[in-house]
Amino acid sequence: MEVNTRDFGIIEVENDAVYEFPDGLYGFEEDKKFAIIDRSFEDVSFLYLQSVDNTVPCFLVFEPWDLHPHYKPVLSKEDMDICQVESINDLMFLVIAVVPSSIRDLSINIKSPIVLNPKTRKARQVILQNPDYNVKYLPFQQDGKAGI
Repeated sequence: MEVNTRDFGIIEVENDAVYEFPDGLYGFEEDKKFAIIDRSFEDVSFLYLQSVDNTVPCFLVFEPWDLHPHYKPVLSKEDMDICQVESINDLMFLVIAVVPSSIRDLSINIKSPIVLNPKTRKARQVILQNPDYNVKYLPFQQDGKAGI
């Protein structure tokens, strides 16, 4: 399928890279389908979550364990039921990044990850039950906490 993007122009996306978000994403509820796009720049690979129907939004995303090795998401029973899984191990997780001018200040939202079910091709953004996780985790700073 062809997807028109702001950052990459028109690109071809495989059907298995597209997920349906029945509720959209927080702040982008009107966008219901997103593709996971893998792009490499100077031998470094990045993942993007791109709206299929609009050129924006497009988010830089990471697998949380790449930047938070001890990440242990806890989902509510309701989220597990909506995701149609019995085990959290049946899901994939992505976290949205905010990239300021300095990579040292890059933050990821570890409180509200994107949860994907590869079997149903459905996804949603959830709010984790982990009380210590916040929406602005700074992986490249010593303690990882936002100075807010």
